[in-house]
Amino acid sequence: MAKITASMASLRRRGALTLTSLLALALAGGTWLPTPAAAADPTPAEIEAAAKAEGALVIYTSSVDAEMQVLVEAFEKRYPEITVEWIRQPSTTVFNRFVGEVEAGVVQADLLYTASTQLYQQRPELFRPLSAAQLPNAGAELPVKPKNDHYVIDAVSPHLVTYSTLTVSPEDLQQHLKSWKDLTDPRWNGKIALVDPKISTNIPSWLQAMRNAYGEEWLRAFGQNGIQIVGTGTAGAQQAVAGAYQIVVPTTLSHSAALRAQKAPVAVLSPEGPSHGLENGMAVPVKSGHPNAALLWANWKFSPEAQLLVCKNGQVPLMPVTDPSCPTLSPNHIGSDDAITAETQAALSALVGIKP
Repeated sequence: MAKITASMASLRRRGALTLTSLLALALAGGTWLPTPAAAADPTPAEIEAAAKAEGALVIYTSSVDAEMQVLVEAFEKRYPEITVEWIRQPSTTVFNRFVGEVEAGVVQADLLYTASTQLYQQRPELFRPLSAAQLPNAGAELPVKPKNDHYVIDAVSPHLVTYSTLTVSPEDLQQHLKSWKDLTDPRWNGKIALVDPKISTNIPSWLQAMRNAYGEEWLRAFGQNGIQIVGTGTAGAQQAVAGAYQIVVPTTLSHSAALRAQKAPVAVLSPEGPSHGLENGMAVPVKSGHPNAALLWANWKFSPEAQLLVCKNGQVPLMPVTDPSCPTLSPNHIGSDDAITAETQAALSALVGIKP
């Protein structure tokens, strides 16, 4: 069973993977197939053989631990020769940590998998180009196009409202929360938690989508409706169960998945209006110590097996799956603007009354 890791200090020996060997591989930069002088991409069989020889994979991710546990167990069952470790932090923290390691000359992550693609867009030179030949499961054309060829998008997490079923009734939802626009309804005054816009660009992007749909005056009214700031969507869901808030926005299914599985008094709602969502991106660092294992994971994430797990983890799969109950991508999907400027982020936060 895969072991959840919260920091590099907590990485322990699993098979051939130790902190010492990880650092050595990271410093060496790994062996990418093909070498720069090669004329063609490696075949999937060559990548798989090289990945098995590497035997390890370290993922930096913003995905919640419950989601990663499911994915890693399935991957390790499919490829038992490869041991996977992961470190989970919010996207901005992941990026800051990774860039710090790049600047220090010791890259410990083999793969970044995050709900924000900001760094992949702004610093593509830190990541290896990815080609269709390297990711045959994705097909000739990616379902959701990235902004460059240094990362790929394999799933979408639509933004939702998470609410307490103890304090929010079906009548409340019908009368006071049919649309995102209803977040300014006096019914919710002092009872709304907004996920901190500082933790990831997808929160300011959601605010931007709301502004584009309803105008700046709506954002001001939303901010004046007694909103409180919560650190993460997961923390917001937990605090909604505890009674601190009645509704939390914007959240995804994964933020409350464990609580709902435990029959906690919390549920989610997809209001009418803009269909904004996170686009989960994967990128392989130039200095990845296990680049072929990273590429094998990236290709596997587009397989029917992994895409079905994407669905079960509360995301929208981008490739065909066998379960007809899985959601499909909204034709009105608005991808998170992860390259949103710092000035725009600050302006949006100011409109809802959040000071720098």
